[in-house]
Parts: sequence; C-alpha cells; structure tokens
Amino acid sequence: MKKLFTVFFLFFILNSSFFIHNCMCQWIQQSTGTTMDLSNIMFINRYTGWACGGGGILKTTNSGNNWITLNLPVNKPLQKIFPVDSNIIYCVGKFETIIKSTDGGANWQVIRDGIFGASNSYYCCYFINQNTGWITGGSERKILRTTNGCVTFDSTITYTSGFINDIYFKDSLSGLYCDNNGAVRKSTNGGFNWFSINIPVGTFSYDFDNFSFVNNQIGWLITYSGKVFRTNDFGSNWDSISSIQNSGYPLYSIFFANINIGYSGGAGYYLYRSTNGGLNWVQQYLPFPLNGATSIFFVNDTIGWKAANSGRICYTTNGGQLMQIINYVPITLNDFELKQNYPNPFNPSTTIL
Repeated sequence: MKKLFTVFFLFFILNSSFFIHNCMCQWIQQSTGTTMDLSNIMFINRYTGWACGGGGILKTTNSGNNWITLNLPVNKPLQKIFPVDSNIIYCVGKFETIIKSTDGGANWQVIRDGIFGASNSYYCCYFINQNTGWITGGSERKILRTTNGCVTFDSTITYTSGFINDIYFKDSLSGLYCDNNGAVRKSTNGGFNWFSINIPVGTFSYDFDNFSFVNNQIGWLITYSGKVFRTNDFGSNWDSISSIQNSGYPLYSIFFANINIGYSGGAGYYLYRSTNGGLNWVQQYLPFPLNGATSIFFVNDTIGWKAANSGRICYTTNGGQLMQIINYVPITLNDFELKQNYPNPFNPSTTIL
C-alpha cells in the first residue's frame, strides 16, 4: 500500500503551539449606553443594582448584562444612590438634590431640588430602613435626619470644617461620619450630637473618603492618599494597618466583602485586593479604558462591580483574579517524515511509526 502523506490530526498537532500569551485581571466592561461620569454603584443582590452620576441613574436586573437609563425629574450631578430594597431608593446630589423612588426607579419624587450652581450639595446618605436615614455632605455643615421617608427632616449642626464624604449608621442611634479635613466623628443618639474620634494620623490631616463595614463592629476607612485604617469596635478606636501606593493617583473607594477580602480603587490603572483584612494589598492591573474606580460593590467575595468615569461599569465573577488568555500561535515546519505503516497490506487497522 502506498504511504500515507496526509494525516489531518497529525498536521494539527505539528503545526500548532499553545502557550500563555498574557495574564489580565478578570474585569469585564459592561455596556451602559452612557458616557456620564459615574460616582456610585450599589446592588441589593447579584442581579439588581443601580448606578448614579452626572445627571442620571442606571438600573440593571440581570447583573449588568443590560443597563437602562431611568427617567428623572431632575438634571443634576448625582453623588450617592441608596436602595433600601427592590422598591425604595434614595438618591442625593449636588445643588441640594434629593429624590426618592418607591417602585424600583420607574418613577421619582423630588424631595429637594435647589438652584443649579448653589453652594450646598449632598455627597452621601445612609438609610437603615425605608423611613429612617441621614443625608449630608455640603457646605451647609448640617446632617439631615428623617424618620418618615423624607417627608420631614431634623437638622443637626455638625462640628466639622470640611465636607462630609461618607456617613454610616449601624442602627437608629449609633453612627459615624468622615470628612475631607481629617475628622471622623461618632454619634450615639441618632446624629443629634457628635464627638471626635482619635485616629492615629500623626501630624497629617487626611482627606477621609469612604467607610466599609462588614458587621456592626468591624470596618475600614480609606484616605485620598491611600492610607487604610481599621476598627473592631464600630469606630471608637482605629488602627493604621496599611498604606496603598497608587503611583501618585488618589484612592477614594474601599469595599470589603467579608472580614478578609476587600477592594480599593480610585484614579489610575489599578485596583487593589486584600485577602487578609487590609494588611496587604495586591495590584489588579486594568487596561485602558477599564482603569479607575469611583465606586466598588461586591455581593460576595467573588462577584462584584466597579463604576468609573465616562459611563464605565466593569464586572467580575472571580474577584478580579488573574485569568489566562490562551493564544493559538502557528509555526512553520521545514521538514517532516512519515514512516512505513505495518502491517501492509492491512485490514481493518494499521500502525504508523
């Protein structure tokens, strides 16, 4: 029998080589249909979430595979969105803007709508249920407290010389806020009175940006410069545990999924991940245009989202860990040899050496 000159399977093996071409972090950009700068993102489960930013609110009900732009009665830069549940949502923003939805975002009620360009703005809010919450952040130096779903407010003068960047309450009495002038303060009477917390900052005056709490005791605080503080007693005491070096870029978001696994981001090309409670951080490189994270949210230790400027939302299902991209690389053979088969002739099978 004549020699066999073509064996397709053999040629496939000889003419191909597989190797790991690159390693990238698994953050997948989602299509949002907008280019507005996003300031905040929150989910109530792994499917349903909202994001807000420069003049709009986005919503998804399928983990971000599709984002829809909601119709709003205001057109202001929005800073913070807070879904209490699938129906009740609050959103606050610049120029004294407060809006509320009771049907998941389909319709919105205007609570406050100040003059565009007015000095007072709201940068943060926190609600412990559909009725009780706190709104603050602007130059007015006040914290607005409501116990009836923003029908009315109690105003309390704060003892801060800066803008409040974040506020968090674990119940109707105990809460914390941080500002951009190096202050963290605590209330034990629902926000009517606040007292200073001693944080080991030395001679520095840090811009405190963002809290993250995993329970009623353990939480973290990030500064603009990347300094990370941790508390084990709901803010009565803080330890300086690490400093994230972000190549000169600011960091203004931190989120811990549990007591060990946390994420931080800001400007620049990196996110940072900790697996030991914030003591150490590992860079997660993000290629342009996925860089930056104005807000981070995880529903567990692997599934999460980050929001950034220009309408960019990215999604991960493995905590942003490295994934291997396998590339097929063709090679050219200069020669090959196909030896005699045996037995010859054969029926019904043969062996090729």
